[in-house]
Parts: sequence; structure tokens; C-alpha cells
Amino acid sequence: MHRFSLGALLAGAVSGHHHAVSQWRSPPPKSAYAAVIVGGGGHGLATAYYLAKEHGLRDVAVLEKGWIGGGNTGRNTTIIRSNYLQPESAPIY
Repeated sequence: MHRFSLGALLAGAVSGHHHAVSQWRSPPPKSAYAAVIVGGGGHGLATAYYLAKEHGLRDVAVLEKGWIGGGNTGRNTTIIRSNYLQPESAPIY
């Protein structure tokens, strides 16, 4: 894995991230898992976390067709946080 620093982040931004290093593994799938979760959004990731923390499951697969957290969870939290900046919108949320 690549280590991060502010200097590396700024250098990558200036260069267009053309030499970016992948930050995740891509292991081949196993033949069996203790649990398989379809969907890597907020609910799927929370379920995987709960299974690991509360039930000790360490053999959990999370399947996602896009990128992890790239669905409604990622989009909606951005909208909510930006609306907090408006005094009229804050009581709604």
C-alpha cells in the first residue's frame, strides 16, 4: 500500500494523478464465505461491520457493481451537509 502525505497529494493533483497507485486489493474470489452481502452502500457496509464486530465473522464478502459507497449514501450525505450551511434549511435536517 502507498503511504499518504500532503506533499504527495499536492504533487499528484498537479500532475493529474497519472502515476496513481491502486489503494485496494483485488483478490480472486474464494469458493465459500461465512456471509455474502450484495451492495456496498451504507447498509451493506454497516451490515459487514456489524457481522465482524458483534458476531466475530471475518470471512465476509461485500459485492458491489460500482465503487464502494458510490450510490445514494455518498450522494445524499453531500447534499445534507451542504444544506446545513443555509440557516433556513438546518431545522429541516
